[in-house]
Amino acid sequence: MKLITGPELRQVVQCLELYYRQGQSQKDIAQTLGVSAATVSRLLKRAHDDGLVRVELDLPRTQALETALVQRYGLRDAVVVASGGRADVREELGVAAAAYFEKITAHGMRVGLSCGFTLYQTVHALRERRLRDLVLYPLSGESTLKLVDISPNTLVGMAAARYRPHVTAYALPVQHVQSSRQLLRERRRLLRDPEVRRIYAGAQDVDVALVGIGLIDEQTPGFCALAEAYGVSVNRLRQLGVVGEINYQPFDVDGRIVDRPELRALVQRVLAVDGPHLQSLSRHDDRWVIAVAGGPGKVEAIRGALRGRFMNVLVTDQDVAAALVA
Repeated sequence: MKLITGPELRQVVQCLELYYRQGQSQKDIAQTLGVSAATVSRLLKRAHDDGLVRVELDLPRTQALETALVQRYGLRDAVVVASGGRADVREELGVAAAAYFEKITAHGMRVGLSCGFTLYQTVHALRERRLRDLVLYPLSGESTLKLVDISPNTLVGMAAARYRPHVTAYALPVQHVQSSRQLLRERRRLLRDPEVRRIYAGAQDVDVALVGIGLIDEQTPGFCALAEAYGVSVNRLRQLGVVGEINYQPFDVDGRIVDRPELRALVQRVLAVDGPHLQSLSRHDDRWVIAVAGGPGKVEAIRGALRGRFMNVLVTDQDVAAALVA
């Protein structure tokens, strides 16, 4: 499709002015401009398709639930979106998280990204070049060659594309080995590399961290899929008391990291910012750890993460928030 130019562009601008700023109907605009209503409709659609119009949703936030979450779990802030607006609540959460991120983030900040479908929606909802001179870090290396579109390195790349050219972005390497002995050897080898060590240290000291909260379920990618590859089933994870994971850190219902021998290989498998570092960042008044999670079945995992104080801001949906404060 060709870009709008010349007389047609002038007509488009007039249509946008009358339709969006003056609130006129398409029929009234057609009479004003001396064209058909169908032409007005076509011009508005062209403007939208060519990026001249962007739709931003300001979804309802349930203030009472937000206040209750903050008071109950000692959060700095909470964002609760109305449930049922879209078929997939992760899109709603992503839009809300992106808006919150842009509200609290300043030029030149260091930002860390975890992984998952909801964070993909968050990065997708960011507005281009809204911020300058950000430094972007993955909060973990990749754990698998599958689903690379929702991995930390990919999400960092997506976010960097939003802010080009005023952005610096890094990646963390992948470890594709199986035995515990190989894992420890590979981990030490990677951290002997000055550049990898510098990036890993930077990821542990970001100003803003965006993280998801993983559900322990057969259909969950990431940590659960990795556990299956190491012979640890979802049923076994539940037997060990694991109710959720955050940045590949498994935790129990009280928010304690589950440190068992059969899980250590999983945790060491990924070069990731660990639970204590997330907890430390959450305690700082000048740092944000924003957890974005919601949807059916995640209440127990989110409650555990809240009790563990792995974040100081929660973005969730109304149904989950109501269950958390019930």
